[in-house]
Amino acid sequence: MAEPVKILAASSPSPYSRVVGFYYGSSKPPKEEKSGSWKEIFQIIWAVFSVLALPFAVLVGGVLYLFLVFWLFTISPYAGLGGIAVVIVAVLARGVWEAKHPPELH
Repeated sequence: MAEPVKILAASSPSPYSRVVGFYYGSSKPPKEEKSGSWKEIFQIIWAVFSVLALPFAVLVGGVLYLFLVFWLFTISPYAGLGGIAVVIVAVLARGVWEAKHPPELH
């Protein structure tokens, strides 16, 4: 009986596979990268916290405001409504200020 023909088998690796290595990587083990220093770690932490500081402060402030309003309603309904009115007046005052001071377009 005849031996089957090996179509995909190669006696030696092709020049392409020698260049790209096994699974498109180098055939040599990768060089160990130097791990980051403490300074680099703290710089990354500082960058992430500086980006997230304002949204986190808004979130915490909003939750604390809700607790304050609920607490004011336990004291008196008028105190609770006063707490809500303070925020409404502050938003209206900011809107009036923005209307009186439009941005300068150049």
